[in-house]
Amino acid sequence: MTPVRILDVKDPVTGWQYAERYAGGGTRSYSRYAADLEIAPQYHPQHGAPRFPVPTFRVDDARGSYLTGAIPSTLHQFYRHDGWFLLPVHPEALTLPAVREQLAGCPAGPPIEVVPSANARTVFVERVDGAPVEPHFLKLHYPKRLSRFTRRLRRPVIALQLWVADELWRVDAPFLPEVGGGVLGHDPVEAWGFLVREARVRGDRQVPVTVPLFALYGTDVRAPGDPTLLEQLIDHSGEDPERWLTGRLVEPIVSRWLEVLLRTGCAIEPHGQNTLLCLAGDRATRVAYRDCAVYVDPAIRADRGLTRELPPRNVISRDVRKPRGQVLSLVYDSFLGHHTLDFIARLARDRFGVDPAALHRCARRAFTAGGGAGLLPSTVYYYDDQLHPGGDWQLIDTGAPPDWR
Repeated sequence: MTPVRILDVKDPVTGWQYAERYAGGGTRSYSRYAADLEIAPQYHPQHGAPRFPVPTFRVDDARGSYLTGAIPSTLHQFYRHDGWFLLPVHPEALTLPAVREQLAGCPAGPPIEVVPSANARTVFVERVDGAPVEPHFLKLHYPKRLSRFTRRLRRPVIALQLWVADELWRVDAPFLPEVGGGVLGHDPVEAWGFLVREARVRGDRQVPVTVPLFALYGTDVRAPGDPTLLEQLIDHSGEDPERWLTGRLVEPIVSRWLEVLLRTGCAIEPHGQNTLLCLAGDRATRVAYRDCAVYVDPAIRADRGLTRELPPRNVISRDVRKPRGQVLSLVYDSFLGHHTLDFIARLARDRFGVDPAALHRCARRAFTAGGGAGLLPSTVYYYDDQLHPGGDWQLIDTGAPPDWR
């Protein structure tokens, strides 16, 4: 694919796909595992083919389940059928003998033509059995390591994501709804499968260009000399750079994260991959989110009088045995602060002379005004610097004071 100026793209899907694959240059440097992708070259987001087929298998209801949440969607028609459902499987997963053995006896289904996204195992769907379909995403089982973790997608996580999606939908949060998914097998823990995610932020009346936030500050790996999207947007706006950054980016991200947390107990992971920037035709910006595999705080839900049964995974104080403040520091201080806003602050300083302290002050005001005081510890928590067997993880106190609250 030749270099593309995202702001010049007429087709929103093309702009999104290009941003996912090529506009993240230099952004996988926040940890020593961030750029690790155990994936064959042909499926790599930056180095692989423009698109590739994902094989599918027909799974009878006797051998698996198709799960849905409360959000209505037209996408189920492509996967759920009378007495069976279609199970897409990433080609890399099929290289593992255990996966092939579990699929034995499941007839082959029609291929799905996809474009990889930045995290490799989530893909844009363009065609099913050769026919164009409404653009959407599939999140696929990927029992290999991408970044820090092996990306299995088992039933408890699928159920979690549908549960969280329902909660975000209930409070009208701007996000990409996860609406359904299938699992092979009936084991409540080990059954694995896929998720269906819409590719349109609910509530948008316009059809904006949507990009992951890393595309704002990352370089275009196919045109590294081009200005970043952040530079293009600020230059186009004619606004004072500090005012643009605080009013259109920092304050909305911090305020929205706190609003969702305090209304639902769901700690959205607002790093550069899962935070989305929606650009309307007049370059107006809106912040949204994707991926509902997040931590849930039952204490906040109890304080809000929310009594819905909790999801099977990622519940703080139940299966997540870390203190709430440490988990929230991981999500806010490290994912949002260190992994994302620090990149933006450095670029704003180097390109526009904006003092990072001004952005820090804005974030602190928004955090306090949004009710965040007392939720997090006085220092920043992050993963320890090693990989643990079985996907386990540990947090350590970095001792660093937080810049963004």
